[in-house]
Amino acid sequence: MKNNKVSIITLGCSKNTVESEAVAGLLVKNGFELTNDLKVTDNIIIHTCSFIQDAQIESHNQISFAGELKQKNPKIKIFVSGCLAQLLKNKMQEQYPFIDGYVGTGNYYNIVDLIKENRFFADTNCAGGVQNFKTRILSIASPSTYIKISEGCTHRCSYCIIPGLRGSLVSRTIKSITDEAKALADAGIQELNVIAQETTSYGLDIYGKLSLAKLLKNISKIKSLKWIRLLYAYPTTITKELLETIAENENICNYMDIPIQHISKRILKNMRRPLNTRKIIEDIKTKYPDIILRTSLITGFPGETQQDFKEMVSFVKENYFEHIGIFGYSDQEAALSYKLKNKVSQKIIEERTKILATEQFKNVVKNNSLKFGKTYEVLPEYIEKNKIYARAYFQAPDIDNVVIMNNNKNIQIGNFIKVKIKGTKDYDLIA
Repeated sequence: MKNNKVSIITLGCSKNTVESEAVAGLLVKNGFELTNDLKVTDNIIIHTCSFIQDAQIESHNQISFAGELKQKNPKIKIFVSGCLAQLLKNKMQEQYPFIDGYVGTGNYYNIVDLIKENRFFADTNCAGGVQNFKTRILSIASPSTYIKISEGCTHRCSYCIIPGLRGSLVSRTIKSITDEAKALADAGIQELNVIAQETTSYGLDIYGKLSLAKLLKNISKIKSLKWIRLLYAYPTTITKELLETIAENENICNYMDIPIQHISKRILKNMRRPLNTRKIIEDIKTKYPDIILRTSLITGFPGETQQDFKEMVSFVKENYFEHIGIFGYSDQEAALSYKLKNKVSQKIIEERTKILATEQFKNVVKNNSLKFGKTYEVLPEYIEKNKIYARAYFQAPDIDNVVIMNNNKNIQIGNFIKVKIKGTKDYDLIA
């Protein structure tokens, strides 16, 4: 096949990575050759993200860069897929006339047809994502990966445009997910990170009830999976059964990512988020103290007063969360919050973000000190500047701190080992 070399550039979160890996599998199945070398490629696929303003800027910059490559080599074909194409719809062609084809989120797999049939295809009417794919090529050589269990979201948070980009909840079946988990385990995967737009609503659409606990029980039976980790949980759909399932199964990590976004009831109401968030978090940590929690917080939401912010700072000081991702509010025209009044200035947003980060760092120092002298099983992932970087069960890939140790020829990347914590370096642990 002529012009069969394809480069995939993936932007955004791990959910996008899984989609790109699925399409990579489809491309290879259809006779294409994957390459990371943009100098020799025939086709570039840019899988975009537009969840926040910074992500949109990154997507636009990457498309513009690809356009510069095409100016130098007009034979290169450029295809854009995913969230930005879904957001812009037909404006995409107007803004970037050099694009050879684009698809939205609901038919990403059709990009294979765009390349094969040499045609311009734009369908952004159907939101969604890759679902029960049979082929997937992992993008990095690691014993850790992600598994996507559903698409879309049942909630309508006022700052979020995901339902418009991805649609409402569409769950995969327990069988399809378990089959994929088994295949990944057979391929050497030992850590499986469970993801979706919102994982804890899993199964509502196809089983009529919250079914994540049942799914995790099935996956946990795959004994070669050493760590199973849950990300993107929604506060009000976390059930007692789910928490007990995490606590009772050895290969399900005592770790849960629960983005709460804020703690002030006034702001939570305007965000269209659960008003009982504080009680939910307090109950989890009281009844299941061993579960490590991560969260995400947004500073500078429209109408956020100094008192609202102080309430959030005070909550952070209570140290319920081992890890916190802190984000400044991103105003987007497609979001309901765009119409809210009393916008917070960018300067104040940045100041509040720094204050919150400073308070959380104090928690990190305290939490890390409690680990001194303790032994943990860790997964060594890579070597850099003669140091080995690893993670323990309480550290998710890509987003949390790490465990650092001196390089040792007896340590193999990808093989679990036990280490003793002896110190810290900024956020990270030294072993």
